[in-house]
Amino acid sequence: MQLGKLLRFGLPVLLAIMLLAGGCSAYSSVKQWAGYGSSDEDEETVPPEAQQETVMIDGKPYVRSKNPYWLTEPQAPEYLYVEKGREFTSAQQYLVNSLADAMNKRQGKGAGKTIPPDKLQEMVRSEVDRILREQGLGGFVSQGKGGDQGIFGRAVAVIPDLETSKSYDGLNRTLAMALGSALGKTKDLKVSPPESVQEALRKVTVAGKMTLAPNIKALGDVLGVQGIVLTGIMAPEGGGQGAMVMQVYDTFTGLQEDAIVAPGGAGGVKPDTVTKFAQDNYLRVAGNLTRIAWFGRVEFVKEGKVYLSLGQTSGLKVGDRLKVVEPGKEVVNPKNHSVLGYTADVPQGEIKVTELLGNSGAVGLALNGGPFKANDKVKAVK
Repeated sequence: MQLGKLLRFGLPVLLAIMLLAGGCSAYSSVKQWAGYGSSDEDEETVPPEAQQETVMIDGKPYVRSKNPYWLTEPQAPEYLYVEKGREFTSAQQYLVNSLADAMNKRQGKGAGKTIPPDKLQEMVRSEVDRILREQGLGGFVSQGKGGDQGIFGRAVAVIPDLETSKSYDGLNRTLAMALGSALGKTKDLKVSPPESVQEALRKVTVAGKMTLAPNIKALGDVLGVQGIVLTGIMAPEGGGQGAMVMQVYDTFTGLQEDAIVAPGGAGGVKPDTVTKFAQDNYLRVAGNLTRIAWFGRVEFVKEGKVYLSLGQTSGLKVGDRLKVVEPGKEVVNPKNHSVLGYTADVPQGEIKVTELLGNSGAVGLALNGGPFKANDKVKAVK
Protein backbone atom coordinates (compact mmCIF):
# COMPACT_ATOMS: atom_id res chain seq x y z
CA MET A 1 0.00 0.00 0.00
CA GLN A 2 2.79 2.44 0.94
CA LEU A 3 4.68 1.66 -2.26
CA GLY A 4 1.53 2.24 -4.31
CA LYS A 5 1.08 5.65 -2.73
CA LEU A 6 4.72 6.45 -3.46
CA LEU A 7 4.29 5.61 -7.15
CA ARG A 8 1.02 7.50 -7.45
CA PHE A 9 1.80 10.69 -5.55
CA GLY A 10 5.57 10.81 -5.05
CA LEU A 11 6.90 10.60 -8.60
CA PRO A 12 6.05 14.15 -9.77
CA VAL A 13 7.63 15.64 -6.64
CA LEU A 14 10.66 13.37 -6.90
CA LEU A 15 10.97 14.25 -10.58
CA ALA A 16 11.07 17.97 -9.80
CA ILE A 17 13.73 17.41 -7.11
CA MET A 18 15.75 15.26 -9.47
CA LEU A 19 15.58 17.84 -12.27
CA LEU A 20 16.91 20.50 -9.90
CA ALA A 21 19.58 18.33 -8.37
CA GLY A 22 20.43 16.55 -11.64
CA GLY A 23 22.46 13.46 -11.92
CA CYS A 24 22.47 9.85 -12.99
CA SER A 25 23.99 8.61 -9.72
CA ALA A 26 20.68 7.37 -8.38
CA TYR A 27 20.10 5.28 -11.47
CA SER A 28 23.62 3.86 -11.28
CA SER A 29 23.17 3.07 -7.58
CA VAL A 30 19.93 1.22 -8.05
CA LYS A 31 21.49 -0.78 -10.88
CA GLN A 32 24.40 -1.69 -8.60
CA TRP A 33 21.99 -2.59 -5.82
CA ALA A 34 20.02 -4.74 -8.25
CA GLY A 35 23.17 -6.52 -9.41
CA TYR A 36 23.47 -5.01 -12.90
CA GLY A 37 27.11 -3.95 -12.67
CA SER A 38 29.16 -0.97 -11.54
CA SER A 39 28.49 2.64 -12.32
CA ASP A 40 31.76 2.81 -14.26
CA GLU A 41 30.21 0.63 -16.94
CA ASP A 42 27.29 3.04 -17.31
CA GLU A 43 29.40 6.12 -17.98
CA GLU A 44 30.53 4.97 -21.42
CA THR A 45 28.14 6.21 -24.09
CA VAL A 46 29.87 4.23 -26.84
CA PRO A 47 31.79 1.11 -25.75
CA PRO A 48 35.41 0.83 -26.99
CA GLU A 49 34.66 -2.23 -29.09
CA ALA A 50 31.88 -0.35 -30.92
CA GLN A 51 33.50 3.04 -31.53
CA GLN A 52 34.17 2.26 -35.19
CA GLU A 53 30.71 0.80 -35.90
CA THR A 54 28.77 3.27 -38.04
CA VAL A 55 25.76 3.25 -40.35
CA MET A 56 25.36 5.99 -42.97
CA ILE A 57 21.85 7.40 -43.57
CA ASP A 58 21.38 10.31 -45.98
CA GLY A 59 25.08 11.06 -45.67
CA LYS A 60 25.02 11.24 -41.85
CA PRO A 61 26.94 8.79 -39.60
CA TYR A 62 25.07 6.89 -36.88
CA VAL A 63 27.04 5.13 -34.14
CA ARG A 64 26.11 2.34 -31.77
CA SER A 65 25.48 3.83 -28.35
CA LYS A 66 23.75 3.12 -25.06
CA ASN A 67 19.98 2.63 -25.29
CA PRO A 68 18.26 4.99 -22.81
CA TYR A 69 15.50 2.38 -22.31
CA TRP A 70 17.86 -0.46 -21.38
CA LEU A 71 16.81 -2.05 -18.07
CA THR A 72 13.59 -0.02 -18.02
CA GLU A 73 11.81 -1.67 -20.95
CA PRO A 74 11.54 -5.48 -20.91
CA GLN A 75 14.04 -7.08 -23.32
CA ALA A 76 15.16 -3.67 -24.65
CA PRO A 77 18.58 -3.93 -26.39
CA GLU A 78 21.51 -2.48 -24.50
CA TYR A 79 22.76 -0.55 -27.55
CA LEU A 80 21.18 1.07 -30.61
CA TYR A 81 22.28 3.40 -33.41
CA VAL A 82 21.95 7.19 -32.98
CA GLU A 83 23.29 10.12 -34.96
CA LYS A 84 26.91 10.75 -34.06
CA GLY A 85 27.32 13.66 -31.63
CA ARG A 86 23.67 13.72 -30.51
CA GLU A 87 22.58 12.27 -27.20
CA PHE A 88 19.08 11.73 -25.85
CA THR A 89 17.77 11.70 -22.30
CA SER A 90 14.21 10.45 -22.28
CA ALA A 91 11.34 11.53 -20.06
CA GLN A 92 11.25 7.92 -18.99
CA GLN A 93 14.88 8.17 -17.84
CA TYR A 94 14.03 11.11 -15.60
CA LEU A 95 11.28 9.10 -13.98
CA VAL A 96 13.55 6.09 -13.58
CA ASN A 97 16.07 8.30 -11.78
CA SER A 98 13.43 9.61 -9.39
CA LEU A 99 12.17 6.11 -8.64
CA ALA A 100 15.73 4.91 -8.15
CA ASP A 101 16.30 7.70 -5.63
CA ALA A 102 13.18 6.68 -3.74
CA MET A 103 14.23 3.03 -3.77
CA ASN A 104 17.69 3.94 -2.47
CA LYS A 105 16.12 5.77 0.46
CA ARG A 106 13.76 2.90 1.17
CA GLN A 107 16.67 0.45 0.95
CA GLY A 108 18.34 2.31 3.79
CA LYS A 109 15.30 1.55 5.94
CA GLY A 110 15.27 -2.09 4.89
CA ALA A 111 12.09 -1.86 2.85
CA GLY A 112 13.53 -1.74 -0.67
CA LYS A 113 15.51 -4.98 -0.33
CA THR A 114 12.37 -7.06 -0.83
CA ILE A 115 11.70 -5.79 -4.40
CA PRO A 116 13.18 -8.10 -7.07
CA PRO A 117 14.96 -6.37 -9.99
CA ASP A 118 12.53 -7.68 -12.61
CA LYS A 119 9.59 -6.39 -10.53
CA LEU A 120 11.26 -3.00 -10.24
CA GLN A 121 11.62 -2.81 -14.04
CA GLU A 122 7.97 -3.69 -14.56
CA MET A 123 6.85 -1.11 -11.97
CA VAL A 124 8.89 1.62 -13.67
CA ARG A 125 7.66 0.76 -17.16
CA SER A 126 3.97 0.59 -16.27
CA GLU A 127 4.04 3.71 -14.08
CA VAL A 128 5.88 5.79 -16.69
CA ASP A 129 3.48 4.71 -19.44
CA ARG A 130 0.48 5.53 -17.23
CA ILE A 131 1.73 9.01 -16.34
CA LEU A 132 2.67 9.88 -19.93
CA ARG A 133 -0.73 8.73 -21.19
CA GLU A 134 -2.79 10.44 -18.50
CA GLN A 135 -0.86 13.67 -18.01
CA GLY A 136 0.59 14.05 -21.50
CA LEU A 137 4.15 14.31 -22.74
CA GLY A 138 3.93 18.09 -22.50
CA GLY A 139 4.41 17.86 -18.75
CA PHE A 140 7.81 16.20 -19.09
CA VAL A 141 9.56 17.63 -22.16
CA SER A 142 10.34 21.23 -23.08
CA GLN A 143 8.28 22.52 -25.97
CA GLY A 144 10.01 23.73 -29.11
CA LYS A 145 13.61 24.62 -29.83
CA GLY A 146 13.28 28.03 -28.23
CA GLY A 147 11.53 26.97 -25.03
CA ASP A 148 7.92 26.56 -23.97
CA GLN A 149 5.54 27.57 -26.75
CA GLY A 150 2.45 27.43 -24.50
CA ILE A 151 0.68 24.94 -26.78
CA PHE A 152 1.45 21.30 -26.07
CA GLY A 153 -0.48 19.24 -28.62
CA ARG A 154 0.97 18.07 -31.92
CA ALA A 155 -0.63 16.57 -35.03
CA VAL A 156 1.64 13.93 -36.58
CA ALA A 157 1.73 11.23 -39.24
CA VAL A 158 3.67 7.99 -39.64
CA ILE A 159 4.55 7.21 -43.25
CA PRO A 160 6.37 4.17 -44.68
CA ASP A 161 9.34 5.45 -46.70
CA LEU A 162 8.88 4.69 -50.40
CA GLU A 163 12.64 4.09 -50.69
CA THR A 164 12.27 0.75 -48.89
CA SER A 165 12.76 -2.28 -51.12
CA LYS A 166 9.51 -3.85 -52.35
CA SER A 167 10.49 -7.14 -50.73
CA TYR A 168 10.37 -5.37 -47.35
CA ASP A 169 7.30 -3.23 -48.06
CA GLY A 170 5.03 -5.41 -45.91
CA LEU A 171 7.41 -5.31 -42.95
CA ASN A 172 7.79 -1.56 -43.30
CA ARG A 173 4.01 -1.11 -43.21
CA THR A 174 3.91 -3.29 -40.10
CA LEU A 175 6.52 -1.05 -38.50
CA ALA A 176 4.56 2.09 -39.41
CA MET A 177 1.29 0.69 -38.05
CA ALA A 178 2.94 -0.49 -34.81
CA LEU A 179 4.54 2.91 -34.25
CA GLY A 180 1.34 4.80 -35.07
CA SER A 181 -0.63 2.63 -32.65
CA ALA A 182 1.91 3.19 -29.86
CA LEU A 183 2.06 6.97 -30.45
CA GLY A 184 -1.73 7.06 -30.29
CA LYS A 185 -1.50 6.15 -26.58
CA THR A 186 0.01 9.52 -25.72
CA LYS A 187 -2.26 12.40 -24.76
CA ASP A 188 -0.41 15.16 -26.61
CA LEU A 189 -0.23 13.55 -30.06
CA LYS A 190 -2.96 13.22 -32.71
CA VAL A 191 -1.89 10.57 -35.23
CA SER A 192 -3.27 10.68 -38.78
CA PRO A 193 -5.12 7.45 -39.68
CA PRO A 194 -3.53 5.18 -42.34
CA GLU A 195 -6.24 6.02 -44.90
CA SER A 196 -5.38 9.73 -44.64
CA VAL A 197 -1.71 8.91 -45.19
CA GLN A 198 -2.52 6.89 -48.29
CA GLU A 199 -4.69 9.71 -49.65
CA ALA A 200 -1.87 12.21 -49.06
CA LEU A 201 0.60 9.99 -50.92
CA ARG A 202 -1.78 9.93 -53.88
CA LYS A 203 -2.16 13.72 -53.88
CA VAL A 204 1.48 14.69 -53.44
CA THR A 205 3.93 14.19 -56.30
CA VAL A 206 7.07 13.03 -54.52
CA ALA A 207 10.11 14.22 -56.47
CA GLY A 208 13.26 12.29 -55.61
CA LYS A 209 13.68 10.90 -52.11
CA MET A 210 10.85 11.35 -49.62
CA THR A 211 13.39 12.72 -47.15
CA LEU A 212 13.92 15.90 -49.21
CA ALA A 213 12.56 19.02 -47.48
CA PRO A 214 10.05 19.98 -50.24
CA ASN A 215 8.46 16.51 -50.07
CA ILE A 216 8.19 16.63 -46.27
CA LYS A 217 6.61 20.10 -46.40
CA ALA A 218 4.15 19.08 -49.13
CA LEU A 219 3.05 15.97 -47.24
CA GLY A 220 2.71 18.04 -44.07
CA ASP A 221 0.48 20.57 -45.83
CA VAL A 222 -1.83 17.92 -47.28
CA LEU A 223 -2.07 16.01 -43.99
CA GLY A 224 -2.20 19.15 -41.82
CA VAL A 225 0.47 17.80 -39.45
CA GLN A 226 3.43 19.36 -37.68
CA GLY A 227 5.62 16.29 -37.60
CA ILE A 228 6.18 13.26 -39.80
CA VAL A 229 7.91 10.00 -38.97
CA LEU A 230 9.30 8.06 -41.93
CA THR A 231 9.80 4.36 -41.26
CA GLY A 232 12.12 2.21 -43.33
CA ILE A 233 13.74 -1.20 -43.58
CA MET A 234 17.33 -1.42 -44.82
CA ALA A 235 18.01 -4.68 -46.65
CA PRO A 236 20.98 -6.81 -45.50
CA GLU A 237 24.18 -6.31 -47.47
CA GLY A 238 27.25 -8.53 -47.55
CA GLY A 239 25.86 -11.02 -45.05
CA GLY A 240 24.73 -8.29 -42.64
CA GLN A 241 21.56 -8.22 -40.53
CA GLY A 242 19.74 -5.35 -42.19
CA ALA A 243 18.34 -2.49 -40.11
CA MET A 244 15.15 -0.74 -39.07
CA VAL A 245 14.89 3.06 -39.21
CA MET A 246 12.50 5.71 -37.83
CA GLN A 247 13.22 9.31 -38.91
CA VAL A 248 11.45 12.30 -37.31
CA TYR A 249 10.85 15.43 -39.45
CA ASP A 250 9.57 18.94 -38.75
CA THR A 251 7.10 19.79 -41.55
CA PHE A 252 7.56 23.57 -41.10
CA THR A 253 11.22 23.40 -42.16
CA GLY A 254 11.20 19.97 -43.78
CA LEU A 255 14.34 19.08 -41.80
CA GLN A 256 15.13 15.94 -39.84
CA GLU A 257 14.98 16.21 -36.05
CA ASP A 258 16.15 12.74 -35.09
CA ALA A 259 16.64 9.22 -36.42
CA ILE A 260 16.60 5.90 -34.61
CA VAL A 261 18.28 2.87 -36.14
CA ALA A 262 18.49 -0.71 -34.89
CA PRO A 263 19.90 -3.88 -36.47
CA GLY A 264 17.45 -6.46 -37.74
CA GLY A 265 18.88 -9.24 -35.58
CA ALA A 266 20.69 -12.50 -36.29
CA GLY A 267 17.62 -14.02 -37.95
CA GLY A 268 17.00 -10.98 -40.13
CA VAL A 269 14.16 -8.48 -39.95
CA LYS A 270 10.89 -10.16 -38.95
CA PRO A 271 7.36 -8.92 -38.00
CA ASP A 272 7.90 -9.42 -34.27
CA THR A 273 11.27 -7.64 -34.55
CA VAL A 274 9.81 -4.49 -36.12
CA THR A 275 6.88 -4.46 -33.69
CA LYS A 276 9.23 -4.65 -30.72
CA PHE A 277 11.44 -1.92 -32.26
CA ALA A 278 8.41 0.39 -32.43
CA GLN A 279 7.25 -0.41 -28.90
CA ASP A 280 10.73 0.01 -27.41
CA ASN A 281 11.27 3.44 -28.98
CA TYR A 282 7.86 5.12 -29.30
CA LEU A 283 8.42 7.31 -26.23
CA ARG A 284 11.63 8.66 -27.71
CA VAL A 285 9.85 9.37 -31.01
CA ALA A 286 6.97 11.00 -29.13
CA GLY A 287 9.39 13.20 -27.20
CA ASN A 288 11.01 14.40 -30.43
CA LEU A 289 7.63 15.10 -32.03
CA THR A 290 6.46 17.07 -29.00
CA ARG A 291 9.62 19.20 -29.04
CA ILE A 292 8.90 20.39 -32.59
CA ALA A 293 8.04 24.10 -32.44
CA TRP A 294 4.23 24.40 -32.58
CA PHE A 295 2.64 25.78 -35.72
CA GLY A 296 -0.59 25.37 -37.67
CA ARG A 297 -2.14 26.07 -41.04
CA VAL A 298 -5.09 28.02 -42.41
CA GLU A 299 -7.53 25.54 -43.95
CA PHE A 300 -9.72 28.13 -45.71
CA VAL A 301 -11.32 31.57 -45.20
CA LYS A 302 -15.08 32.10 -45.50
CA GLU A 303 -17.31 35.07 -44.65
CA GLY A 304 -14.56 36.76 -42.68
CA LYS A 305 -13.84 33.69 -40.55
CA VAL A 306 -10.47 31.90 -40.66
CA TYR A 307 -10.74 28.12 -40.40
CA LEU A 308 -7.73 26.24 -39.05
CA SER A 309 -6.81 22.59 -39.61
CA LEU A 310 -5.83 22.06 -35.96
CA GLY A 311 -8.10 21.89 -32.94
CA GLN A 312 -8.25 20.83 -29.31
CA THR A 313 -6.06 17.73 -29.69
CA SER A 314 -3.31 19.88 -31.15
CA GLY A 315 -3.38 22.15 -28.13
CA LEU A 316 -5.56 25.07 -29.24
CA LYS A 317 -7.88 26.85 -26.81
CA VAL A 318 -10.54 29.53 -27.33
CA GLY A 319 -8.88 32.91 -26.85
CA ASP A 320 -5.44 31.84 -28.13
CA ARG A 321 -3.79 34.47 -30.32
CA LEU A 322 -1.91 33.25 -33.36
CA LYS A 323 0.41 35.14 -35.67
CA VAL A 324 0.22 34.42 -39.39
CA VAL A 325 3.71 34.22 -40.87
CA GLU A 326 5.45 33.70 -44.15
CA PRO A 327 8.17 31.12 -43.42
CA GLY A 328 11.74 32.34 -43.63
CA LYS A 329 13.85 31.49 -46.64
CA GLU A 330 16.44 28.72 -46.69
CA VAL A 331 20.05 29.95 -46.62
CA VAL A 332 22.39 27.68 -48.61
CA ASN A 333 26.19 27.78 -48.74
CA PRO A 334 26.96 28.33 -52.47
CA LYS A 335 30.24 26.41 -52.23
CA ASN A 336 29.10 23.07 -50.77
CA HIS A 337 25.30 23.57 -50.99
CA SER A 338 24.82 22.80 -47.28
CA VAL A 339 21.84 24.39 -45.53
CA LEU A 340 23.01 27.00 -43.01
CA GLY A 341 19.55 27.77 -41.63
CA TYR A 342 16.55 30.00 -42.31
CA THR A 343 15.89 33.71 -42.27
CA ALA A 344 13.31 35.02 -39.78
CA ASP A 345 9.62 34.46 -40.47
CA VAL A 346 7.83 37.49 -41.93
CA PRO A 347 4.69 38.52 -39.92
CA GLN A 348 1.49 38.79 -41.98
CA GLY A 349 -1.09 39.47 -39.24
CA GLU A 350 -2.80 37.98 -36.20
CA ILE A 351 -5.80 35.73 -35.54
CA LYS A 352 -7.75 35.11 -32.35
CA VAL A 353 -9.31 31.66 -31.85
CA THR A 354 -13.06 32.06 -31.24
CA GLU A 355 -14.35 28.50 -31.53
CA LEU A 356 -13.07 24.91 -31.48
CA LEU A 357 -14.49 22.46 -34.01
CA GLY A 358 -13.90 19.31 -32.01
CA ASN A 359 -10.46 17.77 -31.89
CA SER A 360 -9.19 18.66 -35.34
CA GLY A 361 -10.48 22.11 -36.32
CA ALA A 362 -10.88 25.67 -35.08
CA VAL A 363 -12.30 29.04 -36.15
CA GLY A 364 -10.64 32.40 -35.69
CA LEU A 365 -11.14 36.07 -36.50
CA ALA A 366 -8.47 38.27 -38.02
CA LEU A 367 -7.26 40.93 -35.58
CA ASN A 368 -5.02 42.59 -38.14
CA GLY A 369 -3.29 41.92 -41.43
CA GLY A 370 -4.54 39.69 -44.22
CA PRO A 371 -6.17 38.72 -46.40
CA PHE A 372 -5.22 35.17 -45.45
CA LYS A 373 -5.39 32.08 -47.64
CA ALA A 374 -5.25 28.29 -47.44
CA ASN A 375 -1.96 26.84 -46.12
CA ASP A 376 -0.80 30.11 -44.57
CA LYS A 377 1.27 29.19 -41.54
CA VAL A 378 0.32 30.29 -38.02
CA LYS A 379 2.39 30.27 -34.85
CA ALA A 380 1.59 30.93 -31.20
CA VAL A 381 2.01 34.48 -29.91
CA LYS A 382 4.36 34.29 -26.93
